[in-house]
Amino acid sequence: MALALLVGIALTGQVAGLVESAGYEGVGSLIWPVGYGSIVLAAWFVWIRPMDLGSHADDVDTWGPDDEPTDPDR
Repeated sequence: MALALLVGIALTGQVAGLVESAGYEGVGSLIWPVGYGSIVLAAWFVWIRPMDLGSHADDVDTWGPDDEPTDPDR
């Protein structure tokens, strides 16, 4: 993941630099947010979204009564 992000950042910088050196400063300035936004979306879609960050205890009642019966003679 780190390598993919590094390549994405470096590629965005290289493309922006080439476009700006060709005389298109406005387009070069537009490449930065589009490039970084694409990297963020790709990282979310490929690595972060598939993670199961929720609780697996959907059927467990945390605040409900205990499973063990209580002894009424106590």
